Amino acid sequence: MASNEKEVLKIIEDHETWLRGGGDVGTRGELTRLNMRDMDLRGVALANANIRECDLTGADLSGADLRGCSMVSSVMVNVNFTNALLDFTDMTDTDLRGSNFTGASMNGVDLWRANMKGAVIDPITLHTLLDCRQPEESSAYFALTKS
Repeated sequence: MASNEKEVLKIIEDHETWLRGGGDVGTRGELTRLNMRDMDLRGVALANANIRECDLTGADLSGADLRGCSMVSSVMVNVNFTNALLDFTDMTDTDLRGSNFTGASMNGVDLWRANMKGAVIDPITLHTLLDCRQPEESSAYFALTKS
């Protein structure tokens, strides 16, 4: 999983060109199995990129556009996703322990089997992603919590 920052930044630059050119110029970002630990990727435009099986531990992706990305089976421990656009991103089997999702847009994110232990995320956003419902007033939960 060795990669250097220069090669990663070149892939990102080509992807941003691809996005601006509507797919007619540049190259779609293929960032599979790359080591991007601790990289400063604030504000990058990687919508629809393939970021599978990568190590982004400690990376800063605040303000990044990651809509529609595949991040399946990546290690993203302690990643800063503050104010990132993550709509419809596939994070299946991704290790997101301790990551910060404050202010991130997360509509339709797939978190199947993702590890979010210690992650910072708005409770309403998390419940929406997990398709949770509030318990009925007649449920055992309310019976236990009433004094």
